[in-house]
Amino acid sequence: MATYTKLSPQIIQSIADEYDLKIVESYSLKGGSGNSSFVLRDNHSSYVLTVCDDKNLKEISKMGELLLFLESHNLPCSRLVLTSNNDRMSTLKISNKIKPVMLKRHIEGHVIKELDETMLFQIGSEVARLNKIPSPDYLPISHPYGLELFSSVIGLNIDIEYESWLSKEMIYLKRHIISGLPKGLIHGDLFYDNILFTSSSNNSIAFKAFIDFEEACNYYLVFELGMGILGCCIKSNTIDLDKARAFVRGYQRERPLADQEKESLQLFIQYAAVALSYWRFNKYNIKEPNESMASQHWEMVEVAKNISEVSDMHFLNSIFNKY
Repeated sequence: MATYTKLSPQIIQSIADEYDLKIVESYSLKGGSGNSSFVLRDNHSSYVLTVCDDKNLKEISKMGELLLFLESHNLPCSRLVLTSNNDRMSTLKISNKIKPVMLKRHIEGHVIKELDETMLFQIGSEVARLNKIPSPDYLPISHPYGLELFSSVIGLNIDIEYESWLSKEMIYLKRHIISGLPKGLIHGDLFYDNILFTSSSNNSIAFKAFIDFEEACNYYLVFELGMGILGCCIKSNTIDLDKARAFVRGYQRERPLADQEKESLQLFIQYAAVALSYWRFNKYNIKEPNESMASQHWEMVEVAKNISEVSDMHFLNSIFNKY
């Protein structure tokens, strides 16, 4: 992913001054789809500076509050650094636009794209720990690119075939999501690149932390599992059922799923794929048109179709009956 906002060393130091830091090294950090991040180093520690391109001041202030809240619950995740005035964020003016800026302590860890079943078991356990933390009342009660927003792009005639498909998926999901499913605090964007691992002295790999809580909300807990499987257990646009089973097994060690959640899991993996297709379509065709990315939503359409074609019995037996 490109860096959306470019910062000179002078601008970076001007931001660091608000934290009483003297920066000796800085460089841009690849990754992220709605922000620009930079690693900063002083003579003592490393930090990650994030310029939030997609979120407003209020949203980022709440996210800072969430990070402090998660830290109080000892969740392994990014640790917010407060300004010298104890503010949760700073701001940066670029081209007459005010952008929120956050500073977090740099976590020594690395992203692993090809996760094995042991790693996925660890992730599942940690996700369940996160989902068991009571949701603070300031979190949104809908997902930032969830079902409630699909209608905003339907009928625009930008991609008629896709919009027609999305409309049918929206109706299907509304009809089939069971009422009363448990809701709570979710990360909301559990892709492999938002999960860090570390290597121990005996070369074993261990879960380190979750990062990037920009999509956190108070939503269906089974949606978190659906997004996690989409983000960590898809191979060649289909579910790797062995990997998904390991993920769910780790999750259930900490938080056993209700029967209705088990029955809904396949639907919510499909939902996650549809939601991501909507996000890509909206991002690259409407909000920030990008010709090279304009068809990226079709990949998630294929994933959603492949998920829906797995028989219910085969899915349930594969995920829940092989412990």
